[in-house]
Amino acid sequence: MPYEDPSVAAGELDRRVTLLEPVYGEYQDEIVGWQAFADVWASVDPAAMGELNEAGRVVSRVTVPVVIRYRTDIDARWRIQDRDQVYQIRSIADVARRHTRLALACEQIL
Repeated sequence: MPYEDPSVAAGELDRRVTLLEPVYGEYQDEIVGWQAFADVWASVDPAAMGELNEAGRVVSRVTVPVVIRYRTDIDARWRIQDRDQVYQIRSIADVARRHTRLALACEQIL
């Protein structure tokens, strides 16, 4: 397996995005809104589109890989806003387990 350099070159992170954290209702079981948590540099690449059958209808999905510098204060319930587009984080991976960057598998909210 070839060695993958886990460092992040500044030029790769060319978009300023906003991390959105959920705001919970009175009983902490329901998300009632979103608030800006931090602005970070990211690489956003709207790459894969697909259709699937969901509850008897065809639904379009846009999967977007997003890479940011490593941080420990976000989780998969959060969202990312890139200009006027919002993405739901589906999974978070610590690239090469080196704590230098996070690969976020996101889905466009239509």
